[in-house]
Amino acid sequence: MRLRREHWEALRVLAAGQTVGHGWVGPRCGISAAVFRGLAGLGLCEMAPAEVLPTLGFGRQVGWAVRLTADGHDALLYEAERNDAPPQRPARPTDPDVRRVTLPPADMAVLRRYVALSANLRCPAAEGLDVAVREAVQDAPGSRFEVWLTERQMASVARAFFLERVAGGTAAGNRYAREHGAVYRRA
Repeated sequence: MRLRREHWEALRVLAAGQTVGHGWVGPRCGISAAVFRGLAGLGLCEMAPAEVLPTLGFGRQVGWAVRLTADGHDALLYEAERNDAPPQRPARPTDPDVRRVTLPPADMAVLRRYVALSANLRCPAAEGLDVAVREAVQDAPGSRFEVWLTERQMASVARAFFLERVAGGTAAGNRYAREHGAVYRRA
């Protein structure tokens, strides 16, 4: 089920309610109980059991109260990240030792895998490569990524493509060597 704007607003109200005391929100929030019941059905919030209602301090005859679940919290974070504006192209680095490298999406996927494994590798990725990969910019879906790398990071990328070649994929390493002149050299 895709949530509508009113559902997201209800989740934001619940998130704001978490910072106050017990985290339960009641009818005074101005949102219909039906909206919250729908969200509760998805596990994004929970309705207070009848025996808890009198202990919440909302007054005598409160018919319902609701609070955010962990899934609701994470859904809000995910939705906010998903809807953020596309990343701005970073300014060209002023360091003359940094070089612009462009990589197709498939090669970027290899590089991300290498960076993710870096902590477990005997020869980890060059310092700062994880940041460069995270800050890579893609102009449009399917287009190349722009990454700014030092010579040491470029050599580390060549090693990533060497490992990809050993695992069976030769295209990334061949393309990188042809376009950027960087080839992995064993120590």
